[in-house]
Amino acid sequence: MSLMIIQSDEQLTQLIQQSDARPLFLYKHSSRCGSSRVAHVALNHFISRYPDVSSRFTFGVIRVVEEKDLSDRVSLRLGIPHVSPQIILINQQRVVWHASHQQINSNQLCKVALHFLHAPETRGKIYID
Repeated sequence: MSLMIIQSDEQLTQLIQQSDARPLFLYKHSSRCGSSRVAHVALNHFISRYPDVSSRFTFGVIRVVEEKDLSDRVSLRLGIPHVSPQIILINQQRVVWHASHQQINSNQLCKVALHFLHAPETRGKIYID
């Protein structure tokens, strides 16, 4: 399992459409932000530490500095204000959960993923303390 770098509207649209069959964790990363570096490590840690869980998701990355216009369009399209770092869980082309900064850690990602996978009746929105 790896992080797919998204560089075009076409790639973004395809991944969002594919969330009908496989949920998508969309991560917005800034190469100029220390918090983004920490969140990036946490995301990779989640993928490697919990492969039985993480393998059930697709992971996409938008580099907000390099792909600023695309990052801005994500915010407009999904209706979520831009923050970086930011992670957004998309299922059936809708946002079901999002977090930023210190909320992005491997334990929280695993908790959200497990909740999502085991509580289909709550897939409209996920609220985790």
